[in-house]
Amino acid sequence: MAVRKIIFQEEEHLHYHLLAIHSVLTDYRLAFFLNKHLNIELKRAFDDLDISLQDGFYSFFQYEDEDNLLNWNLISNSSYTNVKNEIKESLLFKNTKVELKKFKLISELSQVDFFLKIEYHTDQININQIIKSINEIPNIISVYTLNLKNIKNKENLNFS
Repeated sequence: MAVRKIIFQEEEHLHYHLLAIHSVLTDYRLAFFLNKHLNIELKRAFDDLDISLQDGFYSFFQYEDEDNLLNWNLISNSSYTNVKNEIKESLLFKNTKVELKKFKLISELSQVDFFLKIEYHTDQININQIIKSINEIPNIISVYTLNLKNIKNKENLNFS
């Protein structure tokens, strides 16, 4: 699978809402239900996100709504990577134990399962209606808007 590198460039003219989603759904099931309930067309990006200072890749879905000038991005907050640990039992035999290690895109929000970033150019977006529609999806535990000022690693959320 190809890798997408993220380069932080702050754009003043582009505004966005960032929603935190808590759910037991897998990434592709959540994307399916978001498409159905919000009438959008999220598709898995060809490249998963690779954060240069972290290990692991984060699943990434995107949709560009040209009619309403909106960009929708669904990103997983979790990444799992195999880590090999050598176990020395004796001088004769050496075993390798493979463990699954979990990484978080935004570590201070470790309880969040997914982020939905909605980029907009005008104020013609009703975020409360979007939250209400997402809450109607089965197996959604909670959805809420995040205060961007409280997030330390905002650069991890720029996937343009």
